[in-house]
Amino acid sequence: MIYGYDKLVKTFKGLAAKDNLSHGYIFFGESEIGKATFARCLANFMEFGEFTESNHVLTECLNIKPDFKESDGIIGIDAIRDIKQFLYALPVNSKRRIVLIQDAEALTAQAENAILKIAEEPPKSGLLILIVANPDSLIPTLQSRFQKIYFPRLSTAAVKKFLLDEMKVSVKEATHAAELSFGRVGRAKNIVSSKDSDDLSKEVSKFLKSGSYQKDLIKKMVEPENKHKLGTFLNEVVANLYLDMDKNYPLLKALVSRLTLMGQFNLNKRLQLETSLIWTT
Repeated sequence: MIYGYDKLVKTFKGLAAKDNLSHGYIFFGESEIGKATFARCLANFMEFGEFTESNHVLTECLNIKPDFKESDGIIGIDAIRDIKQFLYALPVNSKRRIVLIQDAEALTAQAENAILKIAEEPPKSGLLILIVANPDSLIPTLQSRFQKIYFPRLSTAAVKKFLLDEMKVSVKEATHAAELSFGRVGRAKNIVSSKDSDDLSKEVSKFLKSGSYQKDLIKKMVEPENKHKLGTFLNEVVANLYLDMDKNYPLLKALVSRLTLMGQFNLNKRLQLETSLIWTT
């Protein structure tokens, strides 16, 4: 479901109708903002004519994302070979064959250079969408070959209205989730629908109160098998800190700064997090 990006929907529908879509886009913005959902809806529109998430199998769309079990959360050269084979085949049920690469920050240097070669001589009937939080996590030459589309946050009021209208939750639940979402509809949906949300909130509360528990949990969360959970957990930490800015500003500033550095550079996550959270110990 797409909410809050009506102008983008209209723009991409128009481009698709006239077959004026670019060969490639970088969809960027914060996590749980709707980037990947928008991309899947576009793929469904190209194949079935509806700008919604599909209930059908999309034969003209290949969805690539990091594999934390088999490849330690990276997207390597093997995936790019699959992409190339898929993208250069002629479409049957759509004007375009679409490849979505979620969390494209996980691309290895070799994989990025392989994508660059595809982008330099793109197939006429192919469309490649890279989905990232920050486009600067990709090499500049690769960025220059794609059109960048920014997905901004929505207002708290807009998120609350979505939860009331679409999720049918109570006013109290909608208000609480909207405040913690910070303009991210996907995050708001997860808060109200996740069975684990209460447990996560309790874990975060304990985390913020105990310096020794912080270090133990950080060591656990940066392990390869838990890396996919780290982003969600840290988002919850930041959201809780925002609720009392006067008290938590020093910690919040330090943590956000470290998270930004972690997103831009290949830094030791455990050391960065421990350094920023020293304020509470």
